[in-house]
Amino acid sequence: MSCKGRMLGIVCIVTMLVAAGCGEKKAKVPAAPVDFFPQQEKVDYSQIKVEAPPAAAPEAPKADTWASRVRDQVKVVHDDLLKCRNDFLIPFQFARMRHRNVEFVSIQDMDELCYEGSPSKKTRGPWKILRAMTEEQVGKNANLDRFLAMATDTLQHYHILSVMTKKVGAPEIDIVTTTAQEARDRMIAAAGALDKAAEEIAKWPDGQLADDDPQVVGKDIDAATFKAQLLDTDGFFMSDLGAAYDRFANKSWIGYNMPKMHALRLWVAIPQKRLQVDRLRLTHVAADDKQKAEFKKYFDAVDTAAKAVAAGFDRYEKTTKDERSEKDPNRKAVEVAQQAVLKIQAGWMKK
Repeated sequence: MSCKGRMLGIVCIVTMLVAAGCGEKKAKVPAAPVDFFPQQEKVDYSQIKVEAPPAAAPEAPKADTWASRVRDQVKVVHDDLLKCRNDFLIPFQFARMRHRNVEFVSIQDMDELCYEGSPSKKTRGPWKILRAMTEEQVGKNANLDRFLAMATDTLQHYHILSVMTKKVGAPEIDIVTTTAQEARDRMIAAAGALDKAAEEIAKWPDGQLADDDPQVVGKDIDAATFKAQLLDTDGFFMSDLGAAYDRFANKSWIGYNMPKMHALRLWVAIPQKRLQVDRLRLTHVAADDKQKAEFKKYFDAVDTAAKAVAAGFDRYEKTTKDERSEKDPNRKAVEVAQQAVLKIQAGWMKK
């Protein structure tokens, strides 16, 4: 057989084999079923042991000292005033108020937070706490005195703002709005001194003693240190005495405004209270007769300045607006007495 014949035969055989293979079907192997909810091995929870958490360390008992009590009270008042400032005072919309619209603020919520508290929420309110503190804590620490004075200043101006928000139906809406805005602006202006005093009080150790504590009063001190302390305690009030008299009384009754006599009384009660302690401390100051005479002269000057302010109380507490003259005849005496104190203080600061 030729090569061509043999090749043809091989091709035929291969073709027959392929054809036979194509016609044959393979049996399908069924896939294993998927168990979507396999049975889990049961856990014997009785064999699981969990260590008990370590016992919490007992809290240290809170100190019950004069400093800790005052520090807590100051924090409550300051926290309320800080929230009041951020939530209500800074965003207050006087332009809308001028159009007799105070719907942008909940006056009840503002009063509860900023002033009077809420029996339903069991909050006393900063005014009630502050009034009690001013009756008990005056003259005990320079920063505390400043905090009490500035908080009282703030809240007496807040009272004016609150009253004005309830007078939007009054005919002279421009005067109402201007009075409200001036009160708010004073509160913002007082914030710096208020915050600084609160910050210093927050640093008090539990054992901080009040300035009228016998241990402090009876402590020996040199003349230079005593002068520095007097400048720190009295300087704040004496340097602002005339402005405080105007802010709380002399210029605080025009239009719908009202005198703020609690703040004014406190402004002079603080240095008067300190005088009682400082006169006692003078016996423990290492100073010669000339220096002690200088201190006594200073004490008398502070006392005179406080009394000059007090001489104006009746004008604002016992007379009506119609009975008052526009010019306060007592204002000049306040100015003269204030300058006498500031002159002595300026001399001390030069030395």
